[in-house]
Amino acid sequence: MLYIRCQYPCLLNLLVFCALLGFAAVWGCSESENSEVLAPVSTAETTTQPISREMMAKLLVDVEKNMSAAEMKFAPQVAAAPMAPMQRPPTLAETMAALRLEFPGNVLDEGFTKIREIIESETYVEFLKRTYPQENQFQNFDEFWELASVDEEAYLEFLNMYFTPPLAGPTAEDVDVLHYMTLHYRNLNVRKYHGEDREHENNVNMMMNVPVRPWIGKRFVNESGVVNILLWVKVFAHHRVLVKELQEEDQEKIHTLFVENGTQKGFLLVALLEPVRLGHVIKDFTDVQVFKRWVDGEFSKNAGQQE
Repeated sequence: MLYIRCQYPCLLNLLVFCALLGFAAVWGCSESENSEVLAPVSTAETTTQPISREMMAKLLVDVEKNMSAAEMKFAPQVAAAPMAPMQRPPTLAETMAALRLEFPGNVLDEGFTKIREIIESETYVEFLKRTYPQENQFQNFDEFWELASVDEEAYLEFLNMYFTPPLAGPTAEDVDVLHYMTLHYRNLNVRKYHGEDREHENNVNMMMNVPVRPWIGKRFVNESGVVNILLWVKVFAHHRVLVKELQEEDQEKIHTLFVENGTQKGFLLVALLEPVRLGHVIKDFTDVQVFKRWVDGEFSKNAGQQE
């Protein structure tokens, strides 16, 4: 019994030695594979010191340092998708080039045919949407123009000069009616450029119809039925002057673009830089030759009367 008890410890020691030797070999292979992944550790590679609290703390620090590397090593290796190029909106010059390529020929032709094709195109409408994001409820040029042609700030500035206390201040209805009257007088002036003159009859019809007649009753007639003639004359007379000034500004702006860029390129620039002014042109002018004479300032010499 004594002999057997002495032999088993020796055998046990041998087995432990072999196990440690095998473990060391495996550990060495593992270390060589991970040598490029793990960060340097703060403790010695081997130690005979007892595992103390301080040593455990240091090992945990090393573990945290190497977590990212370990995640990268064992994460599924998926090829990175190529990054899509960043999109930028076309420049004005690029938009002009695209439109000229899409619509070759004279931009300003008889009947405004080409410019109508341009402003109805997807290329042009997308340009408007980028340039006028605040007008976000339109799908074509006509819808854009109906929104953008209402210069609410200018109308309110005009109305505030006349509708002062004790009168009620300007309202959205006032703006709508003033815009309606502005479009009427603009068209009336252009019709005179074409040799048509029914100004008095057209103005009477405008005042007698909706929305102007009900508005006149609200704004210029008091509860006793008394008409404020002086206010009426001031508002309508000064409004006619305002419309004349707006059309003169249109003529000067378009004339400058034509002089600096030529008629064809200049008219395309009117579409891109002054779309509201373009809308007034193609909605009021029916004769391109009359339009060209207007651009040259012929009708401005005698306050809109044809020479």
